[in-house]
Amino acid sequence: MSDVREYPVETGAQRLSVRDHPGGSPPILALHGLASNARWWDLVAARLSPRWRVIAPDLRGHGRSDRPETGYAFAKVVDDLRGLVEAAGLDQVIVAGHSWGASVALWFAAALPERTIACVCVDGGAASLRDHLPTWAEAEERLRPPRIPGLTEETVHAWAANGRLGGGGDAAAAGEILLGNFEEGEDGALRPRLSMEHHMEIARRLYELDAFELMARVSCPVLFVPARSGPWPVEAKAAGLQRARDVLGSRAHIEWLDGGHDLPVERPAELAKAIGEFLGRATG
Repeated sequence: MSDVREYPVETGAQRLSVRDHPGGSPPILALHGLASNARWWDLVAARLSPRWRVIAPDLRGHGRSDRPETGYAFAKVVDDLRGLVEAAGLDQVIVAGHSWGASVALWFAAALPERTIACVCVDGGAASLRDHLPTWAEAEERLRPPRIPGLTEETVHAWAANGRLGGGGDAAAAGEILLGNFEEGEDGALRPRLSMEHHMEIARRLYELDAFELMARVSCPVLFVPARSGPWPVEAKAAGLQRARDVLGSRAHIEWLDGGHDLPVERPAELAKAIGEFLGRATG
């Protein structure tokens, strides 16, 4: 990944840190999930290059990007991305997102149809949380991340080596990607780059989102790539995907992959193949 460039982009309101993987047009705007970072797409981008250029930003509050005190609604996040696309001089993009990033990708596609060629949603985007968690109190308990005192780099690498994050067979790479979610605190221990307050604000916005009303405003082809395992039952995912088909009709495409929720790191080769084949059809 020596050709990857990392640089800041002034979007107007915010400064976003971007990882830019070289490749052809049209480019892919690749969005990470909640409390994650731009490196989550590194292993997929390496497999999509050189056919596709992949631009992966740290979304506001995440990674090395600005951390405003307010403004974590979907519309604000997409405004940042609009500014990024304009600053980069891009006419149209393919927008791809993982988890929360999938919902951001759909919002981008709905808000900026003239900029969006196609949309990819990786294990996300095709569910309304209120269908599964009737109250915010239930959702808040489920979505609140644990506090881990005394977290070290060694612990993070051990998670990658011993857990599902195999990085397509490269646990060391997966560990470095996971480390991008954290920074060193005053006590020398690692802490999440995204604050708990902003994490829960985004989680609340995601809980309140009507995913299928949002989908109804999307006019481009959409690929959903659900994982066969993970925190949500397969039956619930399948029901959401059927609703997505009902809303999007022939614009909806579905490709199930073996693996858990973090497919961009767990199954990068398989995910890159699914995305590449879809884009080959969608872009001609």
